[in-house]
Amino acid sequence: MRVDYLRPGWGDEFTATAHVIRSGNKVAVTRMELHNQEGIHIAFGTGTYLVG
Repeated sequence: MRVDYLRPGWGDEFTATAHVIRSGNKVAVTRMELHNQEGIHIAFGTGTYLVG
């Protein structure tokens, strides 16, 4: 898993969303985004996972 931090996470509430980009027979690739309550993009991440 890789996380790229774009700016400090100031605020009281955060929203994380995640999506499966590809789900194959052996590997799944995901993407995550983190925003604060003002909608400012704080971080994003990608993950590659073995499935099965």
